[in-house]
Amino acid sequence: MKKIIYSLLFILTVVFTACEEELPKANFDLYELKSLTATAGDMNVTLAWETYENARPNEYLILWTSGSSDAEGGEMTVDAKTMTATINNLVNDVAYTFSVQPRYTGGLASKTTAACTPKNARYPISDLTAAAGNERVRLRWKKPASERFTRYQVTVHPGNQIINLDDTSLEEYIVDGLTNDQEYTFNVVCVYPTGNSIPVETSATPGLIYPILANTELVVWEPCAFAYNDMYFMAGEVKSVSWDFGDGTTSGENNPVHAFATTGTYTVAVTVTYVNNTTESGSLAVTVGNYKWNSVDLNFGGLTGYVKTSNPVFSPDGKTMYIPTSTPAGHLFAIDVVSGEFKWVFAISQITYGGGALVASDGTIYQCVRNATINNVYAINPNGTQKWAVKLDAAVGAFPALSVDGVLYCLTNKSTLYALDASSGIIKWQQSLDGATGSAVAIDKAGNVYAGTSAAIYAFKPNKDQIWKLEEVNVTEQATFALKDQVLYATLKGGGLVAVDMTNGTKKWTYPTTKGDAYFPIVDKNGNIYFTEKNSQTVHAVNFSGSKIWEKKVGNNLNYSGGALSTDGILYIGTQSNNKVLGLDITNGNIVFEETVGQQVMAAVTIGPDKRLYCGTIGSGNIGAVKAFDINKTLETDSWSIRGGDIQGTNRQK
Repeated sequence: MKKIIYSLLFILTVVFTACEEELPKANFDLYELKSLTATAGDMNVTLAWETYENARPNEYLILWTSGSSDAEGGEMTVDAKTMTATINNLVNDVAYTFSVQPRYTGGLASKTTAACTPKNARYPISDLTAAAGNERVRLRWKKPASERFTRYQVTVHPGNQIINLDDTSLEEYIVDGLTNDQEYTFNVVCVYPTGNSIPVETSATPGLIYPILANTELVVWEPCAFAYNDMYFMAGEVKSVSWDFGDGTTSGENNPVHAFATTGTYTVAVTVTYVNNTTESGSLAVTVGNYKWNSVDLNFGGLTGYVKTSNPVFSPDGKTMYIPTSTPAGHLFAIDVVSGEFKWVFAISQITYGGGALVASDGTIYQCVRNATINNVYAINPNGTQKWAVKLDAAVGAFPALSVDGVLYCLTNKSTLYALDASSGIIKWQQSLDGATGSAVAIDKAGNVYAGTSAAIYAFKPNKDQIWKLEEVNVTEQATFALKDQVLYATLKGGGLVAVDMTNGTKKWTYPTTKGDAYFPIVDKNGNIYFTEKNSQTVHAVNFSGSKIWEKKVGNNLNYSGGALSTDGILYIGTQSNNKVLGLDITNGNIVFEETVGQQVMAAVTIGPDKRLYCGTIGSGNIGAVKAFDINKTLETDSWSIRGGDIQGTNRQK
């Protein structure tokens, strides 16, 4: 009997097990989104998202908010088949936060968020000039970098004559039928499907023909383009041109760019030589005033932040300064160097310090993010729009490096080295390294890349092949290398400096210090190295053989402090306590320059192309500033004389 009962129980177990395997399993999980991206447009933002494979939502709920009283939030729903949505009628230059929630029969899933700032994409023309002739004026300009505009519209005052130019490739137009000795104003806009660009204006008086075309009101060290007026010089074909700027400098270029060192009025003269060897001359008075600003608070369009570790970097033409912030977010600010006005702010919701910024020769800005919840690397166009974004395996604390052939190297906080195609963001290769933290990246003249972590320093060829590895070297986090000839210099966690032979990875020497983390080595043209030490309040000078030249206690904390070296041998640094910038004579360490900043400096300083000293600061209420000091000095360009190697922050050996 027992055997019969056991047999029946076994059969029932098998039947129920089989039935259970055939029944579909109900999934009550409310899947959130797998990813969400936000792309800025003109008065709009486009969201795109990806779902998990097993997600079966009924629809998506989209919400948006802003931190500005000038912009309203809102919500909308889209059906379950939709994976993109465009939110229109937003306010340009205001930061918005967007969230998308899948809605299921059982309720809403968790929010996935992304931050974005819509931008005015109705770009105007630039560099508008007017050359007067007899009863005519020739207008010249640079067209905007956009394929969206449909025509130019030129308005002539007086008379309110409107001229529509349908050829968007034009960069020149002659307005005829004007009256001599009558001043005219020319207003040029680009017409877009969403409206007109801001107007750009210039004036000229037909019959009053100037020999030189240039801005006649400048500030010191403001670059100005000079051109001879071919509507004035009409005696034949021009063979050569010579310039005298009235300040002791000359040029033989047709269209030179010049800046004046001191205030005053200068007579700029040009002499044109025709092919028949006859000459003709003319002149123009240029008035040069003082700098227009010396401090800018990082607060624009509801976006704020302070500066930590990152120094200002500059566009290739030197007209725009870029500075990323650390707290409360990592927004990238673009500032007009001459006027001190904000050009735009690229909103990044997480801190970025230690991760950039870096400027390429085409003007693209690369910014890494020290947070793993959003895209870790951004490429940003010169007009402030996003070019691309890519997510790596972790936050990026090391400053990136950019090769001559367009490879962006980024080292994450998981010590993974990435090689990215700078034009697209596509990952060319990646390599895991030893160490808990990625610290520094640099590139030599041959294109080899060097990466430092909390455990080692590596050298790789551009194709990823490892050249060498130096173990038991703890490079300070959020640091940079300095390269000189075939020697790499790295500052160390806990103090000190190491010199590494770049050909084989062996230590040439170690210069020990014991008073806390060391930061940002730089090298002068003679091979002497300078670096700061956090807790000892000391600036160190070491020669190329590893011997001490001098040590200078500055009486102020040097947290994340990095120097900039001028051509006349002054090392400039900023201090955290006492809020100062100092200039030290590199021959003996004596302080020869001292200015009070008024706010903490916890970053490297920069000498700009306009011969001013710049630093980012930490202010109250999480609002920092960029400060400028008139030092009338030029950055030493024959060596690794600044954090990042140059004022673009490329971390590349020249």
